[in-house]
Amino acid sequence: MNTKNHLEEKSIPALLWLYARPSMFASLITGLYGIIDGIFIGQKMGPEGIAAITLAFPITSLLIGLGVLLSIGTSILVNKNTASGNHEMAKTYIFKGRNLFLLFAFITTIGTFFAPQIMSFLGKGTNAYIVDLSQSFVSVLLLGSVIYLAPIFLNDILKNLGKPREAMFAMIAGTITNIILDYIFIFIFNMELVGAALATITGQLVATLVILLFIRKHNIWKVKRNKYHIRYRSYLNIIKTGSTSFIIQISTMLILIIHNRLFLQYGHELYVSSFGIIGYALTAFWLLINGFVGGSQPIISFNHAIDKGNRVRKTVKISFIFIIAFSTFFSLLFYIFPEQIISIFSQHDPQLFNITKHGFYLVMYALPFAGINVLVAMYFQSIGKSKTSIFLAVSRVLFFMLPLILILPKTFGVNGIYLIVPLSEVGTAIVSILFIRYNLNKGKVYFSSGRQNVNTNTEQTKINN
Repeated sequence: MNTKNHLEEKSIPALLWLYARPSMFASLITGLYGIIDGIFIGQKMGPEGIAAITLAFPITSLLIGLGVLLSIGTSILVNKNTASGNHEMAKTYIFKGRNLFLLFAFITTIGTFFAPQIMSFLGKGTNAYIVDLSQSFVSVLLLGSVIYLAPIFLNDILKNLGKPREAMFAMIAGTITNIILDYIFIFIFNMELVGAALATITGQLVATLVILLFIRKHNIWKVKRNKYHIRYRSYLNIIKTGSTSFIIQISTMLILIIHNRLFLQYGHELYVSSFGIIGYALTAFWLLINGFVGGSQPIISFNHAIDKGNRVRKTVKISFIFIIAFSTFFSLLFYIFPEQIISIFSQHDPQLFNITKHGFYLVMYALPFAGINVLVAMYFQSIGKSKTSIFLAVSRVLFFMLPLILILPKTFGVNGIYLIVPLSEVGTAIVSILFIRYNLNKGKVYFSSGRQNVNTNTEQTKINN
């Protein structure tokens, strides 16, 4: 099927089903790496293992942020140039994205040498054993970062080549590998967090090899040395386009660092473990939402590029309805069955169980607002409004999160720490809805005017004839 034609002509519900379904599945499969790590580590090592891997979350978030910056930035620009018929420029962006990937991978690999200092800083206030466990995980992850980043970058390229199912299959292959090796390394060889990290890297390697197998026939790395090839501005375009996703991940990294510090200041290590379990449980939600939004991205960016305003608005409307319904379902699921969900990760400590259950009740209500924020950020990225998208991402931290960090823990103790992120999502969602309503209404006037002009010209032609 011609990718250009079906993105322009196929019905929006059918396109969302075609793109979002495999994207959601692939996203969930990719994120199962972390969830499975949490389950195995929690069952094998208890609260200390969960606390150690929670301290390592910021590093994982940073690596994902770099990968998403490249994948989103490159794929949106490739899609726009493909829509306008500039296929050589589309290939150039893939080539430049690859160069940035190699640069980022080199820098993060060097970070291996600074793992002890990094984890000593992130683990300040906790015991040395937990810091050592966390350091062992981070060292392996940074050393293999070129492998860890590769499928994150390449998977979106494969989807934009019109192969969403193949992208999903690659992620499935990597996840199955990771699950099998997780069990072998952690339970049979007793390799603890080193085993979890090795299993993750090996799973990512398998996914990368499968993706390369699927794209080898497309010759995407062969780019003519034309006027586009020598322009370094294309590197900046990729970074600018993907910067919102990166800022969101970096803000997540900062949130994790601050939360860990606050929990140690106002509570103790069990609260860090509790926060980690909640994070693992919510990972499935975030992965599915990001997968759905990622599936809608090619539809929005392509139809915006060819001035199909009605199709863009319809895609956004259907996406909003789906995300609110899906997020509400997840909120109810976590609210009704917290005991069953927590027991997946830990059965060792009744106190940890009670703390985590209480934390669930404090954060679940905000999931629909969080889903809206993800969709709006991707929408503005997809239509080339990077500044608006960046503003919304930054406002979440500056206007909501930082004030709440200063106020809530002092007022409500550990309960206030749990409430920081949910209340920030609610505030950001209100601002995001105002921005996207204004943009879509403005677009409606523009596109309506365009159609009106066409109709007027057509009628005038008939009269003249």
